[in-house]
Amino acid sequence: MSHFHISFMEISNIQESAKVLSIAMLDNPLHIAVFQGNGEIERLEIQKMFYELLCELPGIVFIAKEHQTIVGVMRMKSCIGRKTEDESKELKDENNSNYRKAIWHREWSIRDPLEQHWHLGPIGVLPSHRKLGIGSKLMERFCKEADACSTKAYLETDLDENVRFYKKFGFEIISKSVIFNVENRYMERVSQT
Repeated sequence: MSHFHISFMEISNIQESAKVLSIAMLDNPLHIAVFQGNGEIERLEIQKMFYELLCELPGIVFIAKEHQTIVGVMRMKSCIGRKTEDESKELKDENNSNYRKAIWHREWSIRDPLEQHWHLGPIGVLPSHRKLGIGSKLMERFCKEADACSTKAYLETDLDENVRFYKKFGFEIISKSVIFNVENRYMERVSQT
């Protein structure tokens, strides 16, 4: 079994963390639909998106390292949901990835709980390191932190196996939507304290 440790992400880890997330989530159906492929060009776009997220809205980010290499990343952010304007009105270009990202982010945002909650995501483990318990350890850390605050947790996912995985940690589906022909599930977990 792989030996890894979990720690807080530092500023010097942002670029590598964004790369790990882009590799881990390259084949997600929604990413393929939004970025229109799953090659290196699309991976770099996803990496840029995660880099910007980790720089601009970092929240609390945990990384799993094997020796000195990041193999898993999990971000959690304390949030109060907000209803957003339709940011996609100006673009109206189905072939523009910024337009598709705006549609996607708007669809997720309008379902965000309005009350205080811990928002989980993104979370990803390198494909080479899956099934080693890294994702479970990151989720255990997330649940511990959320429960310490006695606050509910929330996430979005587009993968069936993720739904099964999150249910193991107490998440339940509260709603669904379809974005670019991809089913998205919105899940919530009540505090265990």
